[in-house]
Amino acid sequence: MLEHRTVLRLDPWPPEYDSAVQFGEIEAEIAGVIDTTVETVGWEAIRPQTHSASLNLCFVDGVRRVEARVIADVDHRPVHGLFGSTGVGYTKICDHNASFGDLSVERFLILGAGLKQSDVIRVGNLDLCFEGVSSSLNSPIELLGELQNLMRTFEAKLGHQLAASGACVFADGPLTYYAIAKQEVVGIIKSIYLPYLSPEHFAIVSTLEPGCRTPLFAIKDGKYNRYSWFLRVAKGRAVDHALAGILRLEVREAIGVDRAKEMANLSATELPRFASSPIRDPRAPQNLLPIGALESELRRRLGDSVLVRRGIEKRLLEGVSG
Repeated sequence: MLEHRTVLRLDPWPPEYDSAVQFGEIEAEIAGVIDTTVETVGWEAIRPQTHSASLNLCFVDGVRRVEARVIADVDHRPVHGLFGSTGVGYTKICDHNASFGDLSVERFLILGAGLKQSDVIRVGNLDLCFEGVSSSLNSPIELLGELQNLMRTFEAKLGHQLAASGACVFADGPLTYYAIAKQEVVGIIKSIYLPYLSPEHFAIVSTLEPGCRTPLFAIKDGKYNRYSWFLRVAKGRAVDHALAGILRLEVREAIGVDRAKEMANLSATELPRFASSPIRDPRAPQNLLPIGALESELRRRLGDSVLVRRGIEKRLLEGVSG
């Protein structure tokens, strides 16, 4: 009797990264109401016509790094903290030319339990100023979240500025930090945390061809109401799972369904040409080339992590010795 073997497919992202597919059962309960009829009643793949107009595409992203974790003894109880750095900027694509813009690096000393102090760290011939940030929280994971929030807030501020100038803005990640609901910013979500759709509707996602998208669906959670769609930017290898190369994108509901449809079509015609290769990016093809290049440049500008940590250790030693 032959043993039945389940066909296994590879998750192409390396094990040090979280999986690009985070959900289990498609029927799992989700927050909010989903409306799959906002664009069309029929549910089938859409391949928009190629967009021929000259566009200024801006891809906004940020990186963060914990330089060192610290613990203070205050009234015989531990208070956690961290020295952290963030980098935020954008890649601009215009007439087949790419350039970086508004690259900024900020450094913070985040302390829990309401403590606050700044510090200056000498690294080589440079003084790195770590701005004091006070948090009411007091655990390592919560303070890492504070650093993440700072980075995402800077990203949103930059995205707002670019959108106000008339650029077509794609932001890496969901739009939860974008407070201006009517700005035309598209959020790109590389990892699918929720299917949002019923099994019947989600079934077409794995069958999408490159440059094809699902119809729009509305996600109504009462706080960040938005229109969303799934898009395939590239095919995976034969050994990869069926959702390799799939992105979820979203815009705020306040821009209106007609404009949301236009931006969904624009994403389907433009983004596939920026799909990355596993040779260049371990999170290929979803981590688009303008975003991957921006991340690399921002990390370079954060400086050598070993040298920064040595500077922090020397500074802390001065405090202990004094």
